[in-house]
Amino acid sequence: MRDLVNKGYLLIISLILFLLLYSFNTYGWGPTAQISIVNNALHLLDKELSSNLKKLENEIRNGAGVTEDTLYELIPLSKADKIQAIESEINLLTHTKTKKIDAYFAFRLGVLGKLIAQFTSPLQNADKTIQTLYNMDVETKIDKINLKINPRQIVNPATYFGILQRQILSRDIILEQEYKNNIGYSGTASTTLPECVSISVNAVADVWFTVLSPTNVVPSVPEDSLRNYVLQGCIFFAKRGKPEETKNGINKFSELVSFTDDMYVKSGDVLMSYGMEELAIEQYRNAIILNPNRRDVARKIADYYVAKSEDLLKQKKLEDALELSKTATSVDPLHPNAERLRLEIEKAIKDRNTRYEQTKEALDRAEKLQTLSEQEAISGRIAEAIVLLREALAVYNDISEEFPMESQQKIRGIRKVNAKIQELKGQLLDTAKNFSGKYPNFNINSSLGEINKELTESILNEKIDESFKAGIQSLLDDVKGEILEIK
Repeated sequence: MRDLVNKGYLLIISLILFLLLYSFNTYGWGPTAQISIVNNALHLLDKELSSNLKKLENEIRNGAGVTEDTLYELIPLSKADKIQAIESEINLLTHTKTKKIDAYFAFRLGVLGKLIAQFTSPLQNADKTIQTLYNMDVETKIDKINLKINPRQIVNPATYFGILQRQILSRDIILEQEYKNNIGYSGTASTTLPECVSISVNAVADVWFTVLSPTNVVPSVPEDSLRNYVLQGCIFFAKRGKPEETKNGINKFSELVSFTDDMYVKSGDVLMSYGMEELAIEQYRNAIILNPNRRDVARKIADYYVAKSEDLLKQKKLEDALELSKTATSVDPLHPNAERLRLEIEKAIKDRNTRYEQTKEALDRAEKLQTLSEQEAISGRIAEAIVLLREALAVYNDISEEFPMESQQKIRGIRKVNAKIQELKGQLLDTAKNFSGKYPNFNINSSLGEINKELTESILNEKIDESFKAGIQSLLDDVKGEILEIK
């Protein structure tokens, strides 16, 4: 039983060590220590240079907090040769700096600071378990140490970091031995931590000082490095989601390096993936200007306009949809859907216009029926007037609500007709009561037939058509109940 428990403990300890090893970098300070080192260098250098770095603190910290994969993507050499990677990044940033530091440049300073912090950390070549245990101890102590600040100096990476590496490696032997002997942080690690952190902070500050120094000679930089810098910059700005800032950033990039059609396409793809569609289309169009044979790019543009046109079609914005479908067709005449969509929208517009004309005609017909009803009512033919109003009401009810203005006109017409019908029915009931006064022994049930007969004969003598007769008879049937209520 005891063996089983011991095996369980060993399994748990092994699992914890495994997780710890993979939660820290393969070398260098832990994540909290790296950001703390970069942050201290930022505050130090901001005072010495009177720069605007403090305003871009978040961007610098974000750069220091990138993942290892992102670090290698931004500074490819950092995987193979750290000193050469630092030197190439110094040259790149010195070449690309402007009087006013922008967010992307500050982010890249943070990334460079992370690389330097890692490269100047203790126990880089130690056993990974010892390295992880040391970094875990430092993570909880990093903000409680006093730094030793050196005067700033211009950095020659090969010489500068060669000296630092010898200092760091000489101490590593003692640190590694003490961790192996279970002395851990309580020995040399605790007494040398302020010095170790100070080395990293001063190194980051010195490299940034070298980059930002106005007296530093601007070096030449390979085109490939500049293009990678620009494309990574497009990704950076696109992620921030600010179109105006992104556009300004791209304009600045175009002053650093001549864009190729491939660069325009790649930047367009990045912008499109982050929802900056109009900016992306600008990049694609620039690519076609440089290389009119890029049918793949024309297809990207046409795909965008087709998708937008289809969305507008669903929203019933037909003219706008037609315009975009025509744009898609002009950009890529061979697009599989652009021409079909254009024809579909043109048909939809034609059908809609037909429905609109029918709606207008129906409204005119309803208004004419109301006018005829008024004339009948003035002539005393109230029953005929009501029948005409009912016909107008039927016309209104058949009108769809597709067209907003006409729909409002329909609603107003229905209200007016219903009100007039009620008014005329009241007059008709008054007429019925007058008829009843002609019969001395009036009984509403026995006399209603005679009233209806007299009323009907007086109406039918006017030579009206069959539909009118049916309408009037329906009206008399309706009125019967209301006459009974009066009784």
